[in-house]
Amino acid sequence: MNIKQIDNQFYVSGQVGYSDLQDLADQGIKSLICARPDMEEGNQPVFDELASEAKKLGFETLHVPIRPGQACGDDVEKFATGFDKMPKPILGFCRSGARAHALWELSNEARGN
Repeated sequence: MNIKQIDNQFYVSGQVGYSDLQDLADQGIKSLICARPDMEEGNQPVFDELASEAKKLGFETLHVPIRPGQACGDDVEKFATGFDKMPKPILGFCRSGARAHALWELSNEARGN
């Protein structure tokens, strides 16, 4: 898994799998935000099932599923609200990390950061 640090509270990566969860916990990640719709590809875990396993390791989780280039104001607000409330650091993920990063940028822009 290729993790990119965006700032001291937020990181992005491609799809997280069950086998990645313990490594992420060991790296100090506290929360996961998934920006990928379920069933986008046949081999990706269903978010609720991945979240259930993640919660067993102490992660907070949030699902803000968006299609590439189709984030709307409600998506940005949901991301921003979750980001503010969730323990840090947070890993945002999707297929490549781009949508998770875009949500972070849009939420900062909406706040005037």
